[in-house]
Amino acid sequence: MLIFADELFLSSNLSTNPKKLADGIGVNAADLDTTQQDFRGRRAATTVHTLSGYGAQQAAIYRMGRETASDTQYWLAYAADVDFVRSLLASDPTERTYGVAGGFGAPVYTDNTLITTPPYGATGWILGIPAPAAGTAAAIGSAGAGATETRTYTQTFVRYNNDEGPPCTTPVSISCPGGSTINLTGLPAGPGSTVGTVGVDRRRIYVSTGGDYRLVLEQAVATTTASDTGTRGAILQTGGSTTKPDWLEPPINMRGLIELWSGMHGAFVDKAYMTCVPYNPHAWPVQFKRQVPDRIVGSAKWEQSWLLATTGTPRVAFGTTPLAMVDAPIPLRQGCVAKRSVVGVGHGVCWASNDGLCYHGKLGTYVMTKSLLTKAQWRALLPDTIIGAAWGDWYVGFYNDGTRKSFMVNTLKPDGLIWLTQGAFAVFSDPLSETLYLLDTGNTIKKWDAGSQVSATFKSRVKRTRRETNPGVARIIATTYPVTFNLWGDGTLRAGPYTITNDDPFRLPGGYMAEEWQYQIQGVGPVEGVFIGEEIDDLP
Repeated sequence: MLIFADELFLSSNLSTNPKKLADGIGVNAADLDTTQQDFRGRRAATTVHTLSGYGAQQAAIYRMGRETASDTQYWLAYAADVDFVRSLLASDPTERTYGVAGGFGAPVYTDNTLITTPPYGATGWILGIPAPAAGTAAAIGSAGAGATETRTYTQTFVRYNNDEGPPCTTPVSISCPGGSTINLTGLPAGPGSTVGTVGVDRRRIYVSTGGDYRLVLEQAVATTTASDTGTRGAILQTGGSTTKPDWLEPPINMRGLIELWSGMHGAFVDKAYMTCVPYNPHAWPVQFKRQVPDRIVGSAKWEQSWLLATTGTPRVAFGTTPLAMVDAPIPLRQGCVAKRSVVGVGHGVCWASNDGLCYHGKLGTYVMTKSLLTKAQWRALLPDTIIGAAWGDWYVGFYNDGTRKSFMVNTLKPDGLIWLTQGAFAVFSDPLSETLYLLDTGNTIKKWDAGSQVSATFKSRVKRTRRETNPGVARIIATTYPVTFNLWGDGTLRAGPYTITNDDPFRLPGGYMAEEWQYQIQGVGPVEGVFIGEEIDDLP
């Protein structure tokens, strides 16, 4: 009688009765690579860079210089969770980059003019640009001959890269004959132009005589006087009317910065989600903010759907413009327990709840690991520690239950788990090279699936024979040996560990009978088949 003839080694399932598992599904699949439909060890993550200029272990990484594939340049790192996004401008020669959270105290801005020496993450600007303060005075310098008009003056601050802030909230007005020259004095000091401040180097002065504000002049921010001699330019876009909401600074406690669509970036604070002025992530009008019932923990997107993973029922936000954004709940009440577990996987979004790894997207809405792990087994992983990453069709979850390690589940066909010995403090997915990078102990940057093969483990399902028996022979067909083999009968180790060095059949010990059988193989592989029978004639 042939007991085992296994040629599939796919993944593991700890929730289902091991006697009910399908072919190719075992009770343990560790460091297994399934891409070639055989048993083989995964390629290890290999060290490609070590961060310099940092003392303590960092907890977040991001790579600039994204137009060129590189393992070493230019890594930004932080000791706390940070979200980074790129500008969505069509032409972006300085690689404008925006970050929120961590120990910044406020959202930040940087570009490639600032990444000169490591640690690169130490230099940047505060992202938001404040409105100028009150204090400006207006007086007639020389009177014109026209009809009397009322002029209202406001002003904005401008960063060196032409980011413009909101207008002063206390404009100054003056009545004067048309054609008059108006002198402005007491222009407020700028918010700072040194690294670590706002980066403002200019101010713009605008005037309205009852309609839109139009540009009067632009000058250095250090200059505290100006004269309006009648020149009129572009219309103010950053506020100043009911149709143009003020381009306010982002909230200091804003989190979850994300690239959306139509030039929009999104973020959240507590129960509120918000979008920026398209193509201007320094500008966040209050009119572009929406409220949901539960606190938002994390977010990710697929296509033009933005999933907000909350402490209650997640919601999906959508809309083609900031004012058109709306949201709706999904049919799954599974609150998110880990911000960094929330990952877009192309066709949907995954997040960690207390009950399992959840999914919502084009393939449906469900707890992906519900049939793979019991609630107790899932919670033993400490799901609030999970840091997620998308890699091909897989969700990779790095967790810390006292030891940093990880698991993989195929998001298109979640029929099992692969357990990995590799852990991480942070992850970064590089879309240019389609590479997943990990931050490991000692601030080392590791490249996923790039090293030498490691030894894998596969422990089979339990197979019950029609009668008690004593298997006498086994055979392992492999391309590469050695392969370590163990056999259990009725839960007791009956044979092994054996080191198998070729494809010849080998004898198994006698002197016992059992009905329920389970084997385990370990090695680098590839292994194409495991065959166990009563007699040698039973084997292929």
